Amino acid sequence: MSADGHDNWHQHTAAEGMPQDEHGSQASAKALGLTFIFMVLGVLFVIIVLKVYFDSYMSSYRAKIDENTEQAAEIWHQKNDMLNEMAPSVRVATEQVIAEYASTN
Repeated sequence: MSADGHDNWHQHTAAEGMPQDEHGSQASAKALGLTFIFMVLGVLFVIIVLKVYFDSYMSSYRAKIDENTEQAAEIWHQKNDMLNEMAPSVRVATEQVIAEYASTN
């Protein structure tokens, strides 16, 4: 420590050998540019992957929610009930038509 209370870390003795250049004192424009480009491309890649996944998930979700027969189920049951009620009279009418066509030939 010096007399003024500061640590003289930057002063070296002759026993330490030749002083070295400061590490990282000059920023490499090439390294910074490549790092920036790779970071931008990485972020864009992640955004594109998330968008594709979201669209895939939402299309299957919409299909499950919107493209079902839940709303038509009540009408479908009413239609089946009506057809079941009409079945005996339809069977009789079908037999009569078949008998008419058989007698004409």
